[in-house]
Amino acid sequence: MTDDNAAKTYECPSPDCSRTFGAIPELTEHINTDHPGEYQREDWPDTPAGRASRRDRASNGDEEE
Repeated sequence: MTDDNAAKTYECPSPDCSRTFGAIPELTEHINTDHPGEYQREDWPDTPAGRASRRDRASNGDEEE
């Protein structure tokens, strides 16, 4: 059984940040203000999906040099 009343939080995807937010607009504003251009970093986003994607590319030899 899931708790539909539980507040959802969103973690900042920056590898250098550990802040969490209660709403997407707050997260978006934070990223645009505090982390502009970081999405171009090789380690962005620092999320489970981002790390898995980088591992997959590395194991397939698709990493850019």
